[in-house]
Amino acid sequence: MKSYFFLLFIVSIVLLVSAPFWLWQLKKEQNVDVLIIDKTVPDTTYREHKGLMWLLNQQKYVQSNGERYDLKKDYIGFVPGKDQTFDVKNIPSSTDKYDAVYIADTYGVYEEEFQNKNVSGKRSSKLYGGLTEEDMNALKTMAMKDGKTLIAEFNSMAQPTEEETRKKFYSLFNLEWSGWIGRYFTELENSEVPQWVRDNYEKQYEEAFNFTGPGYVLVDENDRLVVLDKDDIGKKGAVFSTTSRGEDLIGKEISTPYSYWFDIVEAIDPDEIVANYTLSLSEKGKDTMKALNLPVTFPAVVHGRNRQFDTYYFSGDYADQADVPDLYQTVGFSSWRRWTGSNSPNDPSQFYWKAYTPIMTAILKDIQKGEERGKKDNIEITRENGLNLAGKTGSDYIQVKKDGKWEDLLIKGVNMGIARPGSFPGETAISKEEYLRWFKQIGAMNANALRIYTIHPPEFYEAFYEYNQMADKPLYLFHGVWVNEEIFLRSEDAFAKENTDEFASEIKKTIDLVHGNAEIPERKGHASGSYTYDISPYVLGWVFGVEWDPEVVLATNEKHKGLGDFKGEYIETEEAEPFEIWLTERMNEGIKYETETYQWQRPVSFTNWVTTDLLDHPSEPLEKEDMVSVDPNVMKGTDKLKTGLFASYHIYPYYPDFLNYEQPYVNYIDHRGEKNNYAGYLHDMKKAHSMPLVVAEFGVPGSRGLTHKNVYGMDQGNHSEKEQGEIDRRLFEDIVEERMAGGMVFAWQDEWFKRTWNTMDYDNPDRRPFWQNAQTNEQQFGMVSFDPGTSKSSMIHVDGRPEDWTFNGIEPAFDKDGHSMYVTSDERFVYVRVDSKRISGKKDTYLLFDTIGDQGQSMIPDVKGASTKGVDFALHINGKKEARLWIDSYYDTHHYQYGHVLNMIEEETYANVKNNGVYHPIRLTLNKSLDVEGKNIPFQSYETGVLQFGTSNPKDKAYDSLTDISVDSSEGRYEIRIPWQLLNVKDPSLKEAMGDIWSGKGLQSSTTLDSIRIGLYETDGEKAFSYPAQNEDGFINPAQFYPYSWDTWDEPTSHERLKQSYYEMKEAFEKEGE
Repeated sequence: MKSYFFLLFIVSIVLLVSAPFWLWQLKKEQNVDVLIIDKTVPDTTYREHKGLMWLLNQQKYVQSNGERYDLKKDYIGFVPGKDQTFDVKNIPSSTDKYDAVYIADTYGVYEEEFQNKNVSGKRSSKLYGGLTEEDMNALKTMAMKDGKTLIAEFNSMAQPTEEETRKKFYSLFNLEWSGWIGRYFTELENSEVPQWVRDNYEKQYEEAFNFTGPGYVLVDENDRLVVLDKDDIGKKGAVFSTTSRGEDLIGKEISTPYSYWFDIVEAIDPDEIVANYTLSLSEKGKDTMKALNLPVTFPAVVHGRNRQFDTYYFSGDYADQADVPDLYQTVGFSSWRRWTGSNSPNDPSQFYWKAYTPIMTAILKDIQKGEERGKKDNIEITRENGLNLAGKTGSDYIQVKKDGKWEDLLIKGVNMGIARPGSFPGETAISKEEYLRWFKQIGAMNANALRIYTIHPPEFYEAFYEYNQMADKPLYLFHGVWVNEEIFLRSEDAFAKENTDEFASEIKKTIDLVHGNAEIPERKGHASGSYTYDISPYVLGWVFGVEWDPEVVLATNEKHKGLGDFKGEYIETEEAEPFEIWLTERMNEGIKYETETYQWQRPVSFTNWVTTDLLDHPSEPLEKEDMVSVDPNVMKGTDKLKTGLFASYHIYPYYPDFLNYEQPYVNYIDHRGEKNNYAGYLHDMKKAHSMPLVVAEFGVPGSRGLTHKNVYGMDQGNHSEKEQGEIDRRLFEDIVEERMAGGMVFAWQDEWFKRTWNTMDYDNPDRRPFWQNAQTNEQQFGMVSFDPGTSKSSMIHVDGRPEDWTFNGIEPAFDKDGHSMYVTSDERFVYVRVDSKRISGKKDTYLLFDTIGDQGQSMIPDVKGASTKGVDFALHINGKKEARLWIDSYYDTHHYQYGHVLNMIEEETYANVKNNGVYHPIRLTLNKSLDVEGKNIPFQSYETGVLQFGTSNPKDKAYDSLTDISVDSSEGRYEIRIPWQLLNVKDPSLKEAMGDIWSGKGLQSSTTLDSIRIGLYETDGEKAFSYPAQNEDGFINPAQFYPYSWDTWDEPTSHERLKQSYYEMKEAFEKEGE
């Protein structure tokens, strides 16, 4: 009996010990076909995909042919052979059998490592590598058409992949690479640090790579490095931690160090982040990261999920595992390794077991389940009497079908222009990838509508179609039909044949192209190409025309006085003026064409603005702003128009001027219990209309320059991005509370080509798209900023920190007696940094700018005992709170234009004399003298040369986009940025500046600069310092000023950034329900 129990005990022990093996044998095989792409296989370790293969086999996934995954055979990419030979396998022509794609690595194979087994990390020539255009097209087809899951890791889209291919990768995976990679090293002196890192560091900083101990190496796409050593770091390394979305995916929380290569990416939609890295840093290290505009916390895993397919991006080399065991036929091994592994950054292997295997196991389960996608449309189309209806109008709102019923839809939209930096609108330079990224960001902003003014290139419609195939909620389009304003203004008669013919042609083309049925030939200044994508189900409304010139409207009415009302098949008029009749005829033609050709109808409107509204404004001082109306109420839909009409107006809070003077508006009490002229105007407009009213444009610019004032501070300009967002949000709340049908904020992107009336005479109109004028508010209405430079780290941020200057290799102009000065520039600003021993309230610093020759002042403002020559501008900084840029009165364009030429302000008799000893403050005009109901409102201007203190670094909590100057008192440092136009530069891309305005050419005068010569003068109590040094007579020799020069350009650099206003509007749109 004892022997029986002993035998049973032995059997039990054997079963228990062997349980992981026999339980694995009992486990059912599951079929998942994964196409594994690995282009980085320099040897037969196959380490870049080894970790994935082990997991697939350990989890008992087999291919559809019943075979397990073979490390050597079951992948495509670079296949090493014998005697330094190799083969290349490409993505097969038929991918039907695959459930998913896993891109393990595309960095490639290079001569040194393949032929000479280079282990030191020296750079050499590429044999093979990088994602190709063909790869991306195949991946896109597999995802968009076949619904396959795409998974990719670090090194899938960075070097050596071409930029255009990389952009397509971003679009597919819903993220963007910052251009940076990095790694935590336990010992920076170790051979693990590649030789190319050491070489590049020594080349960049001109000093030896002598770091020891733990630290981070961060590298940008141009091989520029930042090393954070033991003084910059904390004790935990790079910590990987799941978000709530990650916990939902995996079923638990994960937090563990990650100690290998990563890239710094940004998710287009932050809600798609499954896990983040957080770099453990000291305060000093965090400050360095801020200076370079690099995040301390950034995505580690991004899960893009839409109606069509899933994507996962691993921002690390997760499957790269050289040391996974050969044995995989066991249950519980991964769990055992997770429980027994350390949580130290010094043990890089533990990440595979603690993070990668549970995440990948969860993903494989989802793939194996094979959830069907894209079966249900995200919109409902109604068909009545053979007609498809995209939507219809109710009493107050536009309506769409939901669950078989017509429901009101509050329009929460954004306007999109057709230009980007470096191009005019007619060049249609926006790419499909840019459009698609923007649509995703607009959707993430909780917007439900987009408006465009004219025909965009085919890429817009393709991207718009693809977005709506993927999105859970549709993005509706209000499509404009443009009028040729040049012909319109020249003819002064809407009924002129050239007007009517051109407009009718544009209407037909626009209708054809939204149905994917247009071939538009090339024509200068217009979009062209093949339009084959049918987006008609998502086009919620037509908006015909432009902001109508009141003089043309009035002239049309007078020329055709007595014209009878129009009785159209779909729209008719009642007691309409001739211009309204002409417009109704065109709209009727469009509806008729679409109805008969495509059997579609949708709500219809025309563009209108406050200038031609239907109300009378007795307080308007300018006759042109209230001379005529274009009244939508005179237009009536017939029984054959099933979708209805709506009104659409551009309504801003600061213009026309009556908004500031009309007492019922100024004293109107809004829903907050506050006076609000904007809400008052909306209230009257709502009462006056017999149809839904969409505020098709609203908003304020986040710009330095200012053009119009609003009585309650909602001005046209001189707002930070945060203030811009807060005001835009307030305006939208007013729109909702006054029962408008919704609003579309102006605008999505900043537009460098734009002009403003109070700065347009001071620049070169032919070169506006090539630089951004911080003084021109019209350029800065966007939710998206195009910041200068190729990346966030390549631009200077005025925040008091020197690291960005060092990183970008900006050498001092001089370094003398405890003082130094640095100068650089970009497409928006000239930057000057001044380092000295200290900054106190008694300290006065003067930067002296000599821009053009043969003029300028010899004195320094309010300074005795010092003189020089040729100073065109003088920047005076007093301590930590005051800074003002002065201009030589002889060079003052504001005084010349409004004092000498237009006689609107007092002309100073000395101003036309060179070196007259007088500086002027720099001013911009706001309003000419006005007569409001018999009361004179004097000429208005403001001083734009006063500089604002703060920080321009978006990473700082105190970030203020209006910052001109930043102070670091502890280091005695000033950082300043000066808009080009404040220095009378007309076009920095060609080094063109305003010439001698008194020479007879006035504001048309122009000169080309060789350089801007800069001197420095400083007093601190009794002490004085100057560069160059004063002579015995106190003279500062201008010939020795530092000559700052820069390269001209025809292709500006820029990178996108979502402004603070974007996030304000995201909250506003989310708060206001459907």
